[in-house]
Amino acid sequence: MTKAAYLIPFLFVPLFSACDKGATAIIKDPIPVDKVEKIAEMNQVLGWNIFKQEQLAKPGQNVLISPFSIQTALTMATNGAQGVTLGEMLSVMGCENCAVNDLNPLHRDLTQLLSKQSGSPTLTVANRYFYDAARINVKPPFLDALSAHYSCGDQKLNFDNEQAALEQINNWVKNSTNGKIPQILERITALDVAFLINAIHFKADWATGFAPQLTTKKAFTKADGSQTQVDFVNADRDFTFAQTALFNLVDIPFKDSTFSVSFIQPTTANTDANWHLNITPSSWKGMYEAAQYGRAMVFFPKLKLAYDNDLIQSLKHLGMKAAFSDRDADFTLMGTAVKNIFINQIKHKAVLEIDEKGAEGAAVTSIGFGITSVPPTFWFNRPFVLVLRHIPTNTMVFVSYVADPG
Repeated sequence: MTKAAYLIPFLFVPLFSACDKGATAIIKDPIPVDKVEKIAEMNQVLGWNIFKQEQLAKPGQNVLISPFSIQTALTMATNGAQGVTLGEMLSVMGCENCAVNDLNPLHRDLTQLLSKQSGSPTLTVANRYFYDAARINVKPPFLDALSAHYSCGDQKLNFDNEQAALEQINNWVKNSTNGKIPQILERITALDVAFLINAIHFKADWATGFAPQLTTKKAFTKADGSQTQVDFVNADRDFTFAQTALFNLVDIPFKDSTFSVSFIQPTTANTDANWHLNITPSSWKGMYEAAQYGRAMVFFPKLKLAYDNDLIQSLKHLGMKAAFSDRDADFTLMGTAVKNIFINQIKHKAVLEIDEKGAEGAAVTSIGFGITSVPPTFWFNRPFVLVLRHIPTNTMVFVSYVADPG
């Protein structure tokens, strides 16, 4: 582990197929937080909804997603969609009546605010559109929107030369994620016509680190009831924490206090076995409203998490269906091909490590288009939820259900 914390939470890769029927934005002027309030609230709605669906898909297992990256990816893709396809996408994103032309600058402003360079932490965003001009006629307005609002460059490749194209795309992924994600694609089929990739990289140290000599090995009770011995990072000092009727929360900031990691667990009075499925944007906000700053003893396990899943079923459960239909999908604003274009895969891979010095994480998602007294003590020694967030906007960059920290 390095002292820095890294997060490359999401790589969005639409694989455009036919079937039968970037660089970090640079802030020129400060972005007021209230200007991005709506898009940040959308991030929370999408984040908690898809997080719940992923947990339902893998009960009792670790789940690790990046709501901000999923939001970025979907927002980019809306520029190629219309009709029912677009309507369902916007609804899932928490903005049913939004116009894409309004959404693009909102997301650009949020990205700029989150990626404002202050030394530590740093959040960088890279976008790239790879396509085979022999397989898809890309419409200039789609490319223009990606360039203007997402700093997304485009690159033509010959997909018939599969190995060379794979090397170009995977090398871009590797470079954009600081080597944390060595590749996103294993093959390119005859039906794949384009790849739209979004990569996010987060780097930070804790504002106040934890002494390694205090790390102690104790039992962690996993979601299945079994126990495992793990190393617990801990400290007795001032923390921001909340104790509500249903949840305990400890929020630990990274340097400069623009980002933090929140650890969430049920209270002893909360006997709901599905507590982690029932966190909402409202209840989450309530935890921070109830937070206080004072002395506490906090113990959380060193984490090594990995996650791999296809998100299509989760998005379908949330109401996004037409985009995955070879008959009903409408991505004609993106371009045209011999046959209809639709989404045929949304792969998400993620890893995350947290220790005394900070955190290091990476994730990839591939979307395919076919076509004083004794202080309170917080022991996170049972399954818990963690959220890596941007403090001023509450934007969820990373969220995980930790069933097993080993």
